[in-house]
Formats: sequence, structure tokens, C-alpha cells
Amino acid sequence: MQPVVILGAGINGAAVARDLAINGVPVLIVESGDVAQGATSRSSRLIHGGLRYLEYRDLRLVRESLAERERLLKTAPQFVRPICLHIPVSRAIGGLTSAAIRFSGLSATQFGQSLLRRCHSPRGLIAVRFGLWLYDLLARGSSLPRHSVQHSGGGKRGWQCAYWDAQLEFPERFVLSMLHDAQAAAEELGIEFRVLTRHRLRISRGNVAIEPIAPQANVLAQSSTVDDRPITLRPSLVINATGAWGDATLQSLGVKQPPLFAGTRGSHLFTTHAPLRHLVDDGGIYAEAGDGRLVFILPLGRGVLIGTTDLPHAGSPGDAVATDDEVTYLLDMVNSVLPEADLRHEHVEVRHAGVRPLPRTPDRSAAAVPRGHTVSWSDSDGVPIATLIGGKLTTCRQLAEEVSDAVFRRQGLLRQHSTIDRPLPGHPANRTGESRPIAPNTSFGTGVDEPDHREITAEQAQTIRRLVGERLDEICFAKDFKPANGTDNLTGTTIPRGFVRWSIRREWVTQLNDLVERRLMLVFEPELQQATLEELADLLVAEGRLAQPDRDAEIERSISLLERFQGKRVV
Repeated sequence: MQPVVILGAGINGAAVARDLAINGVPVLIVESGDVAQGATSRSSRLIHGGLRYLEYRDLRLVRESLAERERLLKTAPQFVRPICLHIPVSRAIGGLTSAAIRFSGLSATQFGQSLLRRCHSPRGLIAVRFGLWLYDLLARGSSLPRHSVQHSGGGKRGWQCAYWDAQLEFPERFVLSMLHDAQAAAEELGIEFRVLTRHRLRISRGNVAIEPIAPQANVLAQSSTVDDRPITLRPSLVINATGAWGDATLQSLGVKQPPLFAGTRGSHLFTTHAPLRHLVDDGGIYAEAGDGRLVFILPLGRGVLIGTTDLPHAGSPGDAVATDDEVTYLLDMVNSVLPEADLRHEHVEVRHAGVRPLPRTPDRSAAAVPRGHTVSWSDSDGVPIATLIGGKLTTCRQLAEEVSDAVFRRQGLLRQHSTIDRPLPGHPANRTGESRPIAPNTSFGTGVDEPDHREITAEQAQTIRRLVGERLDEICFAKDFKPANGTDNLTGTTIPRGFVRWSIRREWVTQLNDLVERRLMLVFEPELQQATLEELADLLVAEGRLAQPDRDAEIERSISLLERFQGKRVV
């Protein structure tokens, strides 16, 4: 069977690859950067139905998203957790006219946008409660509680409306889990599955040529997932899942057609500012900014994630950064809702921006652009190309199933398996269907013959579980998981070096920032030390992913990229 080539290793590309692989279709993923490097890692990290989509009458998308939310809570609880979101409301009546304009569809016109600006008023209790009632109705059968309303305490006039959604703390790790699942399915079925990061693709006379963008330094180990040999093949089709880069990708493949995308920039801030983290606690806040836009204040590990903006973006999505104006906008919003937090610019530790792969819809405001997903078909030198437009974290599985079904129809195949109830690797259920707790001071032995260097502490186990779920035995039994036992952590972290080696060898790592930003999630460490980067670089050299003469330059490059695109300063 001819393989399907997927361009892009973000949330949608990985989901499609997984769905195809478990149904016996060989897959090659070609990514010009790293896994989950684009909008996937710049999202609000929520699995949600899209409460605000109700104002735009997108009931189908909300219903579909809520159904997918429920599935993910069951199939991926190691990554997706319920979260209670609070909506502060200061008035009983307000926002009804604005809501009516959005619901009627007028907001998609220039006249409607002008009308919205003139009649804007903050959403009142009636409008919010009606939206939450409709949200609960569309989520019927959900395992999450229904919404509730309480008067604000302390004699302050107003209300706190609370409802439930879910949070995906590390979508980067979620994507890797899908790729691991696809890889395991392909091995079981004896079909091809490869992930080629930092590669490019050309089409000529019905053939596809895939080659590295730059020579890799790696000396390929037998267990390595890195492969930089040039490849030529004739695929059954190409799936363009490059997100906001979609138009540029089609142009590079020789497809001439009107632009399909008009992405908008969404910026986020991350801070471990203690007063704000204490106020947010384990829930989140869904608040209305001064311009009527709804924004989130969410717990994320030891810190708080704040977002997002929604502005037109010109230029390459890869150049998107959070501007000073956007940072100020988000800080002002937080301080208007929680003035006691006193959040300032110097408290911001990470500031980044991603570009949403939204469809081109002339004359619509950014907020009014549909958030659903569609597929556009084109052709290049006889090779059919399916371009994925739109989509979000929550609905990646549904989108993947729809795309795969289209592939099956073209190839005369029948679907053999569904991902509806398929758990992702690391699912916490054991044989009895219960999670295995970690007792304090527990060590996990992984070999009776080598007890001195095959154990990890409870603290290390918790750290690994946060990244990969219940895969401790698999990882600790791996031959490359070497001395741990609480004494072999990366500087300034609770991550065993054995886990880093495992990740380098099995998770398509080729550069230092792959580890820092998308494997070990060190970008969210309050004080990321240069010594940590140096240790990671040494491990990359030892594993053949980095040439020794390039070590220092790679560390400097990592520090520069972190500061430019993440606003992250290395200690």
C-alpha cells in the first residue's frame, strides 16, 4: 500500500497519523521544524466546548467539542483534567444587545461590527446564565457538574458564575503520546511509520522527494527515531496539516489558488507571581476585558497562564511574538479582575504568541471567524493534496477521523478501528481500573540485579508521570535508563537524566530547544539555569544528536531563541 505523507507534526497532523496507522495505512510525517512547535504549543491549553462560540450560534461546534471533551477525559486522563472556571459578573443586566448582534450573524458584517462598538456593555448575569444553561444542555450526559451561581462575598455587589471544562497542561506531550501510539500500532501491523522533523518535501512528476533541511550531526543508534536519509516515493496523497503555514506550503508545492488562511495571533503570558497563583488556586477565571473580549486566567503547575489576544497577523507565523501592547492588555485585564494580585511586567516569565489556522473570511472580525474545521482538496503534478483548515486541540480526534474516512474512500478501504474509546499511552488505569498512588518515600525498582541504579524516588516518579502518565515501568526498564535513585537529576530539576536519555532516543529530538520547550517543559521552570542547558547539550552530544564542536553555539542559540520567542531569560 502506498503511504500517506502528512506535512506538519502539530496536534492535527499527529491525530491524523494516529488514526491512519491504527487502520493499517503506512504514514510518513514530514515537519520543517519540531513536533508541536507551532500553534499547538502556543495555545490556551484547554479542552473545552467553546462557551463563547454560543454567541456566534455555532451550536454544532460546541456540541461536537463537548462530546470530544468527555472522550478525552476518559481516554487521556493522564493529560486532561477537569477544571472549574469562574466568571465574575458585576451587573444583572448587560450585554444582551451585543449578544443578539453576534447571535444573529450581524457581527460578520462591517455594519454589525460598528454597531457592536457603539452598544457594547459588560455581560450581565442574565446573559451569562443563559449561555451557561445552553452549555449544560449541549453537554447533557457529561461527567462534569453543571454550572452554579453564587453572590460575591464580603458585601461586594456581584456574582460568581462557575462552570466546568478541562485543561490539557502539556499539549506538546499529548502530541508525542499520539505519535507513540501510532508508532506502536504500525509496528504491530508491520507497516511503515516515520516522523521526519526538520525535513522538507518537493513534488515532481507524481513523485515526492523528502530531504533534511540541514545536515544532522547525529550518529544513528539502532533505537534512534531520527532518520536523515533522503527519501523518494510515490504517495497515495499528501495531507497538508501545517496550520497557519498552509498557504505557504501549497505555494511551495506548486499549487496556485486563492489563499485559504487568514490566521490571527493569540498571545499568552506565564508567571509564578505568588499572590496571583494563590488567588487562582486550582480553578480558573474566565473574565471579560474592557473591549468585551473573554480571556482566561488559568493555573498551570506552579504558575498561572494568562491569555489570549485575537489580532490579525501579517507575515510568517514563525515570526509571531507577543507584543508589548498585548502584554499590557493582558496585565490590565488581570489587574481589573484581581487588583490585589498587582501583576506587573517584571513578573512575566514567559510571553509567547501563536497563529491560529483560521479560514479566510473577508470583512469578519477576528472573534467572529468560525473555529470549526474543513478540508480543501487540490492537486500538484498528479499528487492529491488535502489541506486542513481550522481546528483546535479539543476536536483533533474528530477532525482526524473525518480526514481518514476521506482517505479510505479514495483508496477503497474500510475503517477497521476507531479512536473514540482508544486510550493513549500512559493511561492511568491498571487491571482493576484504578490509578496507582505513589506513597511518600517510595522507590521503584526496575531490576533485581541492579538495584543501585535502577530505582527512582517518588518525587522523580511524579515528575515523569506529569510528562508521560503511567509509563514508569516501560521507561525505567529501558536499557538507556541509567543511574537515578534521586541523585542523577538535571541541575535545578527533579528530572532524572535517564528519562532525558530515553526522550532523546525515542521522541524525535534533534536540537536543544526540542528538549527545553517541548519534551521536558523546562520553559515553564521559574529559574531555568544555563547549567541545565549545558547538561542537556552534553547528553545530546553523547547520544549523537549534536556534534561536540557545535555544543557551545547550540547553547547560545537556545538562550537566544528562548528570549526572542518566549521572553524567557536563562539564569
